This record gives sequence, structure tokens and C-alpha cells, in this order.
Amino acid sequence: MKKYLLALALCCALQPATARDVAAHIVPGSCMRPSWPPASLRALETGTSTVGFMVAEDGALLDIRIIGSSGFPDLDRASIESVSRCKFNAATEDGKPVAAWGRIQHRWTLANTGMREPELAAMERRARQGSAKDQLALGKLYLSGRTGKRNIESGPDWLRRAADQGLADAQVALALTMMPASQVGEVPAESVALLRKAAAQNHATARFLLARIFIEGGHPDEGQPLLDQAVEQQYAPAMSLAGTQLLDSGRHEDLPRAITLLQQAAAKGDHNAHWMLAECYAMGRGVARSDEVAVTHLQQAALGPIAPAQQALALAYETGTGVKQDATLAKLWRDAAVATGKGRTAASNAN
Repeated sequence: MKKYLLALALCCALQPATARDVAAHIVPGSCMRPSWPPASLRALETGTSTVGFMVAEDGALLDIRIIGSSGFPDLDRASIESVSRCKFNAATEDGKPVAAWGRIQHRWTLANTGMREPELAAMERRARQGSAKDQLALGKLYLSGRTGKRNIESGPDWLRRAADQGLADAQVALALTMMPASQVGEVPAESVALLRKAAAQNHATARFLLARIFIEGGHPDEGQPLLDQAVEQQYAPAMSLAGTQLLDSGRHEDLPRAITLLQQAAAKGDHNAHWMLAECYAMGRGVARSDEVAVTHLQQAALGPIAPAQQALALAYETGTGVKQDATLAKLWRDAAVATGKGRTAASNAN
């Protein structure tokens, strides 16, 4: 594992407000970069973990939490563990130390990490011999760049070989390489055909993606049965979407089922379900109104990251609604919402 070099960038996002003010920050060189969890590396998990930390006047760490999830719990935990071992300098206002929040980002990328030649050669040999699972793994490796250089031609080619053998995971992966990230409803016919093949094998993700494509494309008669099937498979994003549909129906009798689906999806870690539940508890819609419970769901949704949830959480901390008032934490979440919005814009422009 030592041969894998992590392209990990660390940056503090809170900047001094004035020339005399200094944000809470990590003492340079006081801690090591986080170690990549072996299971995450094997699964090619990537993303950005944003860690918020509160530092006392004397430099002691008072609180630490994830305020922007990478999307993978193991990566987030590794970031938390790494930062918790650091030493800190307190923030200052007018030259005096104060307790305040700071934040840092760990960017987990696989670019140019390299892969041991014997391991790669063995995988390629099995793939060429017809192993669909190795073809799928090799395709993902080439697309991620973990082989040392990203190869956008060989990656899809290996995925296609596995998909042609009927491997549902490969059919979904290949379909996703052709789908624009920002407009799920506008996808190539080949992607739809691949997802249909995977859905015929009871692949929950394929059913969910097809459901979204058809529903957003104005064909609910074709999409809704697929969504219902994915819900029956307890697929969290499908449960979240179905719950949201029932909320939007406007029928009071739909509320109990909507809340149940959203709670089940939230229990499985679906951030959108947490966002919907936060709104329900804030308004008392289908549940007993509770600002405190609304905030607990906002905190989970904000990790999505869902920018509106981050903004709502910032307002909660600013006003003390459902949570202890904390101006610095409010600013932290407002900054996170801005960063999330910029990230979404960049991703949309890239597509």
C-alpha cells in the first residue's frame, strides 16, 4: 500500500476578516496527512471531506465534525481522525485569542496514484480471458486514473466487454459514462437500452435511474412502475423520491406513507430524505412540529452536501432556532453553502 501516493490537498477556507484578525487554524507540520482506508482504495472511492473544528482560546480542540461529506463514511472518518491528532492555534480578534471555528478540506483523488505492475497485469490477463468482473474492475481503474494515467478510451471499452456479457453492474456503469450529470432526463438511447438490460436483472440502481429518466421526460406511466420496484427493493434513493412524490401530491392521506418512506431512506443515509424530513418537521407537515428534530435532519442533509440545507442550517445557528445560537458556526455553514454552489456550477459547466 506504500506504493500508492495520495494526491491529497489541504486548505483552510476561513480567511482573516481584517489585518488584525486570524482564523483558527492547524499548526503547520503538526499532524500527518490522513491515511487512505484500504477498503476505500480498493473500491476507488474519491471525494472531498470538509472538516470543521472549534478551537478554544488556549488552542485546545473543543469540537470536530464533518461539514461536507466525501460521500464515503470511511474517507470522512479518516479525515476526522487525522485532524483530531493535529495541534491548533486559536483565532484572534483585535489581537486577543478567542474560541472560534475553522475548517480544512481533504481532497481524496486517485489521479496518478499508480498501481503495481504485477497486480495490473494479472487483472488484465483475467479480463482478456473473459472475466466480466475483472473487465468491470479494469474499466473503472482506467476511468479513475489509478493505473497511473486516466484512459477515457480503454475504460469504456472494458466496461462494454463486461456489459456485453450481461453483467448488470457494468451495464449501469457504462450507461452512466454517457449520461450528462446535470440533466438526467436527457440521455442517449444507448444508455437507456443498457439500463433496461440491467433493470431486467432486478438491478435496483438501473430501475431507479430509468424511473427518473422516464418521469422527468414526461413518461410517468413507464417510469412509476420501475420506481415502485426499486422501492420494494429498499433502494434508498428510490424511497426518497417516492416519499417526495407523495409529499408533493397535496393529498393529506398520502402524508403517513410519505413520512415512512422518507424516514426509511434517511435511516439508510439518504441526504435528500433528511432534507425533506427537515422541512416536514420545521412546518409540522405529517409530523409533530419540532425545530430541534428539524435541525438534526438539516445537519445530515448538509453533509450531502445540499446547499439549501447548508443555508438553512446556517440560519438556524444564526437565530438559535432548534439549536444553540452560534454565529461562527453559522458563518461556517454559509461558507460551505457558497462552496457547494460553486462546485455544482463547475460540474454543470464541465458537462
